[in-house]
Amino acid sequence: MPTVVRARSFYLYDGFGARYTDFFQNYGRAILGHRPELIQRSIKSTVSRGLVSEYPSVFTGRLEKLLATLFPDFPVIRIYSDHQKVLQAVRAVTGDAPFDPATMPGHASRTVSYWRPFLGFGGADSVMLLPILPFPGSFVPQVVCLKEEACTGDVPPSDAVSPLLLDLLIKTTANLIRSLESDETVKRRMDNPLAGVFETRGPYGLTGLSPTRYEAFALEALALKVVLPPTSDVPFIIPGEYAKGDVRPFLELAGQYAIAVR
Repeated sequence: MPTVVRARSFYLYDGFGARYTDFFQNYGRAILGHRPELIQRSIKSTVSRGLVSEYPSVFTGRLEKLLATLFPDFPVIRIYSDHQKVLQAVRAVTGDAPFDPATMPGHASRTVSYWRPFLGFGGADSVMLLPILPFPGSFVPQVVCLKEEACTGDVPPSDAVSPLLLDLLIKTTANLIRSLESDETVKRRMDNPLAGVFETRGPYGLTGLSPTRYEAFALEALALKVVLPPTSDVPFIIPGEYAKGDVRPFLELAGQYAIAVR
């Protein structure tokens, strides 16, 4: 990947001023772009009040209420700072791998499901939801949503999480909800120009290329100023905004590589 010195919307800029279109979006955490609305203001406001350390705060309840509106069938919320707690929670309810709507057929219903913006989850059998929410970094608080209190006996209680991180997640989740309520935004994100070229589901997709072929594809895409995920098992994501002229050579390249997996 290029060394990024600036990012805006779905574009990345290197130290030489070259602009790259982001089809990676930091594993989906940048699915709303690289300058989420109100983030800078929230950081300044929360830090100025000293709300950084992991003490109880009003932000936990605010985030829980927001998530309850997004996932009304999963009213029990756990929030962790440690990913190992998420794995422990998953093992408490199932021995199966979670369902991922971006990489698995829609009929593959599972007890535990990831949730990705603009897609569904593992169906009626799911009792636990692992939302992949937009957030400015990999230090995002880990959210686990449960369908009913009865299945929470062996699930660890929530961690104490920094109010600053909770406040940021509240802002990005609120932005996401507004995006999902916009028919125009949803229609634009579901219009995937790589549909029919690779296997796609909504704005997500997998190339189906072997690791060696994918590495070659990603390097050629980078030369065309398109950034792809680091490995072939991570779904690429169509940007919410892009100039067609910027990606046209990349789409032609994708068509050439797709022949190898047909």
